[in-house]
Amino acid sequence: MKKLKFWVLPFFLLTVQAQADYRDDIGYNQLLSELRMNTPDGAGIKVTQVEAAVGATDFNVGFWMPNTVSTQFTGKIIVDQSVPPSNGLSSHATGVAQLFYGNTGSMAPGIIEVDIYSASNWLQSGFLSAGSILVPSVSGSRIANHSWVGELVNTHDVLDILHRIDWLVDEDEFIQVVGVNNGSVQKPLISNAFNVIAVGRTDGQHEKGTMALDSVYASDRSGHDLVVPFGTTSSATAAVSGAAAMLIEQAQTIAEGPAAVISNGDTIYNGERSEVIKAIMMAGADRATQNFHTIAQITDYRADAINQAQNGLDVRFGAGQLNVYNNYQIMDAGQQSSMQDQGSAAVNWLGWDYDTSFGGAQGSNDVASYSFATTAVDGMQLSVSLVWNIDIGDNRSPGFNPSAKLHNLDLFIYDVTDGNEDLFASSTSAIDNTENLWVVLDGGRDYELRVVAVDDEDFNWDFALAWRVSSFTPVPLPAGFWFFLTGLLGLVRFRFRSGS
Repeated sequence: MKKLKFWVLPFFLLTVQAQADYRDDIGYNQLLSELRMNTPDGAGIKVTQVEAAVGATDFNVGFWMPNTVSTQFTGKIIVDQSVPPSNGLSSHATGVAQLFYGNTGSMAPGIIEVDIYSASNWLQSGFLSAGSILVPSVSGSRIANHSWVGELVNTHDVLDILHRIDWLVDEDEFIQVVGVNNGSVQKPLISNAFNVIAVGRTDGQHEKGTMALDSVYASDRSGHDLVVPFGTTSSATAAVSGAAAMLIEQAQTIAEGPAAVISNGDTIYNGERSEVIKAIMMAGADRATQNFHTIAQITDYRADAINQAQNGLDVRFGAGQLNVYNNYQIMDAGQQSSMQDQGSAAVNWLGWDYDTSFGGAQGSNDVASYSFATTAVDGMQLSVSLVWNIDIGDNRSPGFNPSAKLHNLDLFIYDVTDGNEDLFASSTSAIDNTENLWVVLDGGRDYELRVVAVDDEDFNWDFALAWRVSSFTPVPLPAGFWFFLTGLLGLVRFRFRSGS
């Protein structure tokens, strides 16, 4: 493999007050006001931070370590796993770490164990083993944050990396949260992978779509999944990584579904699956915002045809702006199986499902149906996201097998009132691995969501579905409002779990 080129995604160091402000806009302070000390904070979740080396030359490996003596990281176990080790400290790595797992700067200060890698080392001999016949290593981490972008001249080398990352997410449930490039220039490493959670900015000033690499890793796919109200994708990515840690901790507490043992020996539940975490984040995202701490807003989601991605997303904003309050509510509603899998006749207005065996093979169903009804009031808003991983053929036998199969699933909603069956909306991309709906429902009607397998041949695969029906579009309130409200109600004053 030829020498890789990496770019650090620009990062602006923020004051603690500014960071608290963004947490208002993405629903964190609302969640904190309700749950107080019970708010998930990533406790018990080991993570990885991958950083582009700053100052690297032919004679200097550069530096990628955060400033571990900062009070943001007191009590953390932060280990440089790269060989050779970092030559010094990186302000970029420090800023990303503060937002990802910092004691006062993060939504997930409960994260204690952190592995750090340089991007070059992680991609090659340090972990992913790109350019060799070896399979990627096994990690004790559940989340990796990638606030960097890169490119290679050889498309084959790019595909090798993307195949390995997609395999890693599906095989080991090792969630990869990656930033897209700031500005319009496309950088395929590593946001062009299918199974990652790709992150942009609420102002839309980031690359759109994907590059054409082969017939499967094609152009015009939806390029990112979520946005966050920051001025750089480095910051936005770190925030999403922290939000993912919150969801994994919550899923471990709920313990829904049969337990499974993954490659690193951890026992996980259905709510921790990579597909479920991604689907919940996408279904919970705000397609319309009223941010109080940035001028960036989402006001015209999918309003123009030019901004409509094939899989129901907006090419500028993905599924919309991260909302951790909505995420918590969807996860908390619990797993609700389809009618074909002996689920209830009607699901709740909030919820998710993970189907371990879907398709036509082995007699499993190739349709999954979920029914619900609306109240008599018009204007109920439905957000739903269907997520499945691309299938990379390797089975951990000697010699990495990069063969890729993208199963084709579609998402429909029908009005089934009075026994009728009228198609209300659909998402039917043939090139993406998510399908998404965001529609206003009529009042007093019966609806049915359907996931449909449309592969030409029988297959047996898994998917996650998450949904949220609300009677109004939540509008974030100004900084400090939720704490003012709790004081007004006579509740005892409290601190952030992080100690701020």
